[in-house]
Amino acid sequence: MVKQLLEKLDELIRIFKRSELPEVMDKTELARFLGVGINSVNNYIYADGFPYIKQPNMKNGYPKKAVQQWLDEQTKFYGR
Repeated sequence: MVKQLLEKLDELIRIFKRSELPEVMDKTELARFLGVGINSVNNYIYADGFPYIKQPNMKNGYPKKAVQQWLDEQTKFYGR
């Protein structure tokens, strides 16, 4: 039971950390949002249809809501 409570607490902490990210993220923030390393972020940002905002005189930004929607659309389930 303690193990389950700790797992739930870890999940809540991850959700809280993701919610404090800005609405338009940079690569480092995107890595935190996805829960991957910065090198893995490139696999995502160069994937077909991955959302980004081209910002004048700045690096690209990645809108949190659009990224979540893209992830939801890319998610596949076994046996379905």
